[in-house]
Amino acid sequence: MKKLTTIILAAGKGTRMNSTLSKVLHPIANQSMLSHVVDTSKKLNSDKIIIVVNKDFKIPKIKADSKIIYVIQKNQLGTGDAIKSCLKNIDKNNNKVLVLYADVPLINTSTLSKLINLRFKNEVKILAFKKTEENNYGKLIIKNSLVEKVIEAKEFKTRNQPIDCNSGIFCASAEGLLRLIPKIKNNNTKKEYYLTDFFELAFNSKYHTKVIYGSEQEFMGINNKVELAQAEKIMQNKLREKFLKQGVTLIDPETVYFSKDTKIGKDVTIYPNVFIGPKVAIGNSSIIHPFTHLDDCKIGKNVNIGPNARIRPGSDIGDEARIGNFVEIKKSKIGKGSKVNHLAYVGDAILGKNVNVGAGTITCNYDGKNKYVTKIGDNAFIGSNSSLVAPLKIEKDAYIGSGSVITKNVSKGALAVGRNQQTEIKNWSKRLKKK
Repeated sequence: MKKLTTIILAAGKGTRMNSTLSKVLHPIANQSMLSHVVDTSKKLNSDKIIIVVNKDFKIPKIKADSKIIYVIQKNQLGTGDAIKSCLKNIDKNNNKVLVLYADVPLINTSTLSKLINLRFKNEVKILAFKKTEENNYGKLIIKNSLVEKVIEAKEFKTRNQPIDCNSGIFCASAEGLLRLIPKIKNNNTKKEYYLTDFFELAFNSKYHTKVIYGSEQEFMGINNKVELAQAEKIMQNKLREKFLKQGVTLIDPETVYFSKDTKIGKDVTIYPNVFIGPKVAIGNSSIIHPFTHLDDCKIGKNVNIGPNARIRPGSDIGDEARIGNFVEIKKSKIGKGSKVNHLAYVGDAILGKNVNVGAGTITCNYDGKNKYVTKIGDNAFIGSNSSLVAPLKIEKDAYIGSGSVITKNVSKGALAVGRNQQTEIKNWSKRLKKK
């Protein structure tokens, strides 16, 4: 079976999250739980990804992907019914089906690769983990090395010995799924169709119902904000370990927070208390100092950022640039070797090479309705405490005098000073005291 269809169950209401946001859209490492599971499915080279959602689910506006199909489970009648709702989208020929859960985002691709390696059409592989302590997971009843059925935890009487706990994740041939899923009955008090009944049907139909083991942490389901926070911690530790192994220096790893899509080059050093949001790429040999916040930006090679700097979305910091303490950069391009070293705001600006921006400088980019661009040429020098009122163009080699308010374009190599004339009144302090 060469083709792989992945079904992701995401129709649960998630009421225990106490949120207006759908449970599976809550983020871990700045990426939704559902997105984590979709990415895992893509890494397995799934030919088709079917996402089962409820009728109230708001489908995210993301880039169109021909492999992804959303199917609505009209009635909340259990996980077996959720699979039934998408059977018409499953190709029977030369196909196997993997069933995942959108609220189980920590599953390892390596574990799933073992699971989807089916050799026979009548083979079913079930993911499980061993646990001695009492828990609420369903228990696998194994007979002659095959899974006979899954029973609820409360029905299992044996104590204080390793138990095979059901993760709910499994892989079967499309032919077997299409044949057996419709046979699931709802003979229970809730009148729901339980997916766990599939395993007993498969066993009784002479299928090879085999167990693949993984770690309990991989199968952690997220149902509330407490578990969401626990999953975030696990994911952050994984990301920290990943970057440390790649050669990134983390001075205090536990205080640095990454996003799932963070990209970091070689010989990068990150100091404590740094937060890296989504869509951030950091080039080789750059240094990120403490209390820096990066979000949707590109950092070049040999760049120094911070401490206490904020790089906002749409910013591109060129090689060898310096962004210092209490500096905010927003939607701006900073050229190679340029410096914005302290107490500055640069928004909607394009800086050339080797520009020096003095302390207290701001680009006045917003008039209350529209945003405007400031362009600063190579080797320009912006004196401290300057206000650059956009739209504005300062050409290469120009100088701006400290304390200036610049409202007109400045020509190449010129000095522009925009201050009121200084006035001095003699003996002012003595006159003031006599009053």
